[in-house]
This record gives sequence, structure tokens and C-alpha cells, in this order.
Amino acid sequence: MKKIGIWKHAIPGVIIACIALYLTYRKTDTAQLLSVLKEMQWPVLLLVLLPLTISYLFRVIRWRFLLSPICDVSFGDAAGPLITGFFVNSLLPGRVGEIVRALLLSRKTSVPRASSFATVVLARIFDGLTLAAMTLIVLAVLWSELDSTTRLGLIAAGLLYMVLLLILVALRKWREGTARVISAPLRWIGLKTLSVRLEKLLISFAHGLEILRDWRDTIRVSLYSLCVWGALAISVIPVFWAMGLQFIWYYPLLILVLAGIGMLIPTPAGTGTVHGILVLVLPGLIGITVENVRILALLFHTTQFMPVILVGLIVAVREGLTASQVSSIAESEDSEIQNDCFNPGKTPIMPD
Repeated sequence: MKKIGIWKHAIPGVIIACIALYLTYRKTDTAQLLSVLKEMQWPVLLLVLLPLTISYLFRVIRWRFLLSPICDVSFGDAAGPLITGFFVNSLLPGRVGEIVRALLLSRKTSVPRASSFATVVLARIFDGLTLAAMTLIVLAVLWSELDSTTRLGLIAAGLLYMVLLLILVALRKWREGTARVISAPLRWIGLKTLSVRLEKLLISFAHGLEILRDWRDTIRVSLYSLCVWGALAISVIPVFWAMGLQFIWYYPLLILVLAGIGMLIPTPAGTGTVHGILVLVLPGLIGITVENVRILALLFHTTQFMPVILVGLIVAVREGLTASQVSSIAESEDSEIQNDCFNPGKTPIMPD
């Protein structure tokens, strides 16, 4: 049953990824592809590793800061669960890796699972807000060159992140009232039990938002987030160098924004969907042929996620994470977190 649990979550994402990859690469000119690959400066791709590593170091530093009002977590205790969470997210679609990350940290430290999960969500929200800022930069630079559909998609993504920020602020200031308003639609359609559970979960999460004690904390977390995404933007540049392509300063930002949109569709590590949106949008914006963008998409995606998967596998083994535990979490999804919300005194454990 546990194996079925993992596959039940993985198979739909894998199917979507395969379809997206087929649609993206079905018209690839094989001869041109091989020609470009032959002329590639492959050693240059190793330059991706340094800024990519720096981005994850800043993720750990940011998470430790978010955890600091709850518990003084060491760098090692935070790094292991964080890398393992990203590793799981790279293999399974959805939010399973975020829950794994929260549970692993609680198993190693005295941080309650609900509080741990709240910091994980906060970090992701700041990632989203940073992406929203990058989206605004891309829109400002490329507005006249974007077609109406692309403009609408980028604006919608930016607005979505801003709405999340407003909800975050509202939960921070008016816990019960905001939770009641958000859960109200479920009550209106007769799902009262689910509405009550959602309201309690939101109130519990709102308590976790006390982590951001004042505006200085918010600014500090924002700066850490800028460092994370600045390093990720730099990690895109060696892909252009390896292919011998010219680039302008905002190209890496554009690629990260588009990749972020592609990641909204639940496939493992955004496979297929990230490739598809890059091939669909980039050729008309940065003056690179479709064939080159197809290769660029492959190299970008591989260099961003393969190191995480390889390192994450080693770290996951060291953290003692097993496939059965991931399966249990995938089956229950956020029930473990909800149980902590409703039973704060419960001892943090990982499912066996």
C-alpha cells in the first residue's frame, strides 16, 4: 500500500511531464541538435555549481533566521531537512517535500511541527514575492515586445503572489476574522466540517506568523530572499556561455520567471512544463532560434535540478528518510501538520 501511495502521486505528474516533453521536442531538428551539442563548451557548465550552492546556503540561513524566535537551530540541523525537502520535491509533484522538510526538522530539534511548517510556508511566500518583483522588472523591460497572452500570464502570476502577501498580512493582524472569511465559501456550499478544519489550521498558522516580529525582520528575510534568487540568476549565465550565446542582464530573470510559472503545473521538478514554456515564449523575446532554446531549456533544467537530486539523495539517506516514510506523508499529505495544530503537545515523530 505504501508503494501504491507514492505512485499514486507520481504517475499523474510523470504523464503530464512526458506529454509536455513530447509536445516541446517533437519537431526538433536532430542534425542541428547534434551540431550544437558537438560545439558546446561542456566544462563551462560546471560554473553553475558555485552560485547554485550559494543560493541554497542562503536558503538555509534564511530558514534558520525564521526559526530563531522558536529555537536556535544549527546550520547542519537546518541544512539536512532543507536539501532533503527539495530532493523530494524534485521527484514528486505537489507539496510533499515541504512537509518532509518540516517533519525532519521537528524530528531533530524541539521545534513543533506546526511551527516548522509555518516557517517553510513563509520562506516559500518570500520566494514568491521575490519572483513577483522579478516579474515586474521583466514586464517593465519587455512590455512592448510581449504579446497579450504572455503579458496576461505574467500579470496574473504577479497578482497571485500579491494576493498571497495580502492574505499573509491579514492573517498576521486579524487571525480569527481572516480565517473565518477564507473558510466561509466552504460553509456556504455545505462543507461545514472541512470549513472548521481549515479555519483552525489557518488560525494555528497565523500564530506561526509571529516569527516576523517587526518590519526589520521582514526586511532581513527579504534581503536573504534577494540573495537566494540573485545567486540563482547568476547560475543561469554559464548555460549561455557554454552554448556561445549572447545575453542581456535580464535574460536570466526572464528564464527564472517563466520557469516559476512552469513549476505551477505539478510535474516532478517541473519537467516538461518548464521546457515547454521556455520554448514557447523565449524565441520571440531574446532573439534565439527555437532549436537553441530547446537545448537551452534542457541544459538550464538539468543544471538546476540534477545537482539537487544527486546531493539530496545522499543527504536523505543520512537523514534516515525512507521511501515508506515519504509514502506515508504523501498519503496523509498535511494531516500530520493538522494533527499538530489541533494537538500542540504531541511529540514530533516521523511516520514509520
